[in-house]
Amino acid sequence: MTDDLLAEVRGRALHVTFNRPEARNAMTFDMYQGLAEACARVDADRSLHALVLRGAGGRSFVAGTDIAQFRGFTGEDGVAYEKRIDEVLSTLEAVGKPVIAVIDGHCVGGGLGIAACADIRIGSSSASFSVPIARTLGNTLSANTLRRLVRCFGDSRTRSMLLTARRITAEEALHSGFLTEVAEDLDSTADALIDRVVSGAPLTQWSIKENLRRLSEADSEVDDTDVIGAVYGSRDFATAVEGFLAKTPVEWKGH
Repeated sequence: MTDDLLAEVRGRALHVTFNRPEARNAMTFDMYQGLAEACARVDADRSLHALVLRGAGGRSFVAGTDIAQFRGFTGEDGVAYEKRIDEVLSTLEAVGKPVIAVIDGHCVGGGLGIAACADIRIGSSSASFSVPIARTLGNTLSANTLRRLVRCFGDSRTRSMLLTARRITAEEALHSGFLTEVAEDLDSTADALIDRVVSGAPLTQWSIKENLRRLSEADSEVDDTDVIGAVYGSRDFATAVEGFLAKTPVEWKGH
């Protein structure tokens, strides 16, 4: 981690903060690398049950990629850049534990791509969402990034947002299903949500994420026997059954 990307363990969650408020938390290439490393860290540590993403300063979640890094770009550089971004976003999508995005202020461009990879997204009433490249840089998005946005917003709204470079408000994002809640007290709402998530059964949460991932990539019936077998064959499940019958609390171990 660097000063621009902070990682802190709080309870059973790894909190990652995009920390360039003077630049509206625009991402540098090092920050993208740090995000990928945070994903690996939360997956490798059984004591961590969630990954929480948020921006510093209250004005922006992430305002895309730092434009200064595009100076001198060639077509080949653009291909390599979009490939690298897709690798990082794919890594974020593949995290086996719940990923929560806490969005205050603007969520723009690459920031929207990051938020689209979260499992649960909450925002303040001042949150807004856009990819205004048709009016600003004149660059483009990879097909995989478009797929993520269509999955979150739907085809029609994604086309409208990108082709007209319009901004989606928190209310519209809530209506579309992209946000699960718009909170006036974002910090308190986020804390309550995180507590609820990290108290859940880790293998159940992993299995839901994994089967949803397989469904999103499949053109035909999904083979989920390994996932189902891993959960029903786990010590957590056996212990929870006995605990439920005996009316005693369960301490999830994740195996």
